[in-house]
This record gives sequence, structure tokens and C-alpha cells, in this order.
Amino acid sequence: MLARLMLPAVLAASALTIPAAAPAVAAPAAAPVAAVPDAAAPAVCDRPVVYFDLGNVLIDTSDWSNVRYEPGALSYLRDLRSRGVDLGLIINIPETWGATQEEKLATMKQYIADRWVEPRPFVWSYFEGRIVLPRTDAERKPAPVLFERALTESAPCVPYYQGEVAAELSAAAQVGLRTYQVGRPGRPFYLPASQVRRR
Repeated sequence: MLARLMLPAVLAASALTIPAAAPAVAAPAAAPVAAVPDAAAPAVCDRPVVYFDLGNVLIDTSDWSNVRYEPGALSYLRDLRSRGVDLGLIINIPETWGATQEEKLATMKQYIADRWVEPRPFVWSYFEGRIVLPRTDAERKPAPVLFERALTESAPCVPYYQGEVAAELSAAAQVGLRTYQVGRPGRPFYLPASQVRRR
């Protein structure tokens, strides 16, 4: 009987010695996860680029006293422009035609104008900003320098080059340009405009 009476008291006493529970400690906030940037999107070629040789490609220079457009050249250039194609020229001229690129270009334009026999002048404005000339005679085609410059200036597009000299076309292709030899029998004189694509 005594044991029964004392048990509640013991429990009560022991309850007094139970330490209070420690206050809950909040878990540290998780560090923000740094956003992983998307991989850079590849550059897109918005406007195809087509470079040309000049003599016997766009203009007939078989007789330098009577220089004129090659048949169909002007309409072909207009067709390309209507399709959003940028046009350029890669031309061999003598180093002695000027000390700067601007002087060389002015001399070349005047040289052709003095021999031009068509009522409509040559459309130099179609090629504004994309006329590649050698700085020295050593850079003249088929040396790769002019083609390398054209490729760099056309990035991210891979440009086309249309010419008539096989050695120049080979050099352009080795640099990485897409090439088309004009005037070959059994096919269009120029690369069909519908085949010029953004790449």
C-alpha cells in the first residue's frame, strides 16, 4: 500500500528533473543555385554573300577599247539583290595603281569608265564595302590572301566566288569559299540565283 501511495510522488518528482526540450534550430537556408547560362547560339548567316571576278565575268574585257557588261550580267545582279544577297568583287589590279586601297579603287573605276561603251555605267554601288583588292602584287590571285580576306569579312556566312580562271577557283575553294566557274558549256553562265543559299 505504501508503495502505491509513493509512486505518484516519485513520478511527479522525476518529472521535475526532465530538462526542457532545446528550442528548435532552423535549418540554414539553401544557397541559391547559380543559373547556368545557355550555350551560345551559333551565329546565323542572315544574308548570303556572292563575290565575283570582274573581267570576262561581269564585264566583257576581250576588247579593252570597248568594255561592256557580259550578256545577262546586270539582270543577274539585280536578281541576286532582290533575293537579299550581298554582292562583292575580288579583283586583281597592279600595285602601282595607288598607295592606298581607296586610291587603287578610284584608279580602277576610272580605268573602266574611260573604256566603257554602254549608256548605263557599271553598278559599282551594288558592291559597296565588299571590293577586295590586292595591297601588293604578291597578293594577286591565285594567291590565297584575297580569298582569305573575303571569307573573314563575310563571317558567319560562307561566301560564293564566281570566276572564269580555274587556278583562282581552286585557290578560293582551298580557303573555304564555294565556287562556280562561269561560262562553261552545257550549263548556265552564272550560278542560278535560286541555288544561292544562306549557309
